[in-house]
Amino acid sequence: MPLRDYLVPEEQIKFICKRDIEYANKKYFLVITNKRILLYKERGILNKSEDIICEKLERLGGLEYKEKRGLFDLAKISITGGMKIDIKGPTEEVKSMFQVLECLVNLK
Repeated sequence: MPLRDYLVPEEQIKFICKRDIEYANKKYFLVITNKRILLYKERGILNKSEDIICEKLERLGGLEYKEKRGLFDLAKISITGGMKIDIKGPTEEVKSMFQVLECLVNLK
């Protein structure tokens, strides 16, 4: 089932991560909409299943951004809300994601 099938009415995609990011030591495809953060991953080859994690933007309590420079430039966003989400990935992707989230949270 495509990711678009999981969007609710009037939900608009604001950001799509170009590369997989890491959450709970697993790689996910990340989408930010005007209402939620969606982490999505298809699993399995023969028996396909989907792994989806969602957090509503209205429940976000805080955002924290950290960068780690070195051989591979990595960044991390810590999102607090209904649950704590720590997302890691390439600096340019995570930084863009943080900027979009910051704008959307400030609109609420």
